[in-house]
Amino acid sequence: MDRVECMRAFVATVGANGFAAAARAMDVPRSKVSKQIQALEEAIGVQLLLRTTRSLHLTEAGAEYYESARELLASLDEAEQRARDGIGELRGVLRVNAPMSFGLRRLGRLIPLFHREHPNVELQLVLSDQQVDPVKGGFDVTIRIASLPDSSMVAKLLAPAPRIMVASPDYLERAGIPTTPRELCTHQCLNYGYLQSGVSLQLSNGKETQRVTVTGPLHANNGDLLAQAAEAGMGIALLPDFIVEDALAAGRLVPVMCEWQAPPISIHAVYASARRVPQKTRAFIDFLVRELAVAAQG
Repeated sequence: MDRVECMRAFVATVGANGFAAAARAMDVPRSKVSKQIQALEEAIGVQLLLRTTRSLHLTEAGAEYYESARELLASLDEAEQRARDGIGELRGVLRVNAPMSFGLRRLGRLIPLFHREHPNVELQLVLSDQQVDPVKGGFDVTIRIASLPDSSMVAKLLAPAPRIMVASPDYLERAGIPTTPRELCTHQCLNYGYLQSGVSLQLSNGKETQRVTVTGPLHANNGDLLAQAAEAGMGIALLPDFIVEDALAAGRLVPVMCEWQAPPISIHAVYASARRVPQKTRAFIDFLVRELAVAAQG
């Protein structure tokens, strides 16, 4: 049994959430992947996966082993890369997860630039507005735009993400222009998330802080959709500036209550804690820090 190849089969299966998908990614028969994982479990004397006819799940021991195996394989791949190609040339697969709007509005422009700098790195980009577990999802880097909770993951600040309250000129002409947070309670607000009732907003003008509960006709987990609804006159939305910058420049949206700010959020690159971050992962993160700073300068 090749222990390393069995570990690769295990990591690929967890990342792909299935034997068949892992086999396709590795270009091997499904039966081989299953046998490799079974051999790995027998070799270490621990059950790593719970198998059913329709799904598989990590055992507690399997979850711990997965993270360690993933770090070990990443270190091994980097060591082989350094020996084969030297420090200057990166290669291999880099799996990245990012929010839909950020991926379309920022990464879409930047990925071709990264490819020119590192043509032998294959980027696998998955856009999703759902919060994923980077380890279980098999991602090397996950981009998150939020106030991050404490976790065992490493978070690298990429750039601030200022939020702006916006509405269409048509809506404001029809409903009036709010000047204080409390006045938002009488307006139609377009809210981010899955909530079915009111959303609590905390806003500050530097002198005082007010918390208000707002309601409206739409809750959504995608900022671009909320921006489009705001442009159509449905109400007021609080959104990151990179989502609404084009609409503001064109006059389709206008800022509302600029003196009142929501708590700041930032764009972070989140990745698994490891003694040594793979070189291609570090290169991608450093690239994003550099390019997002250039974009912020206009």
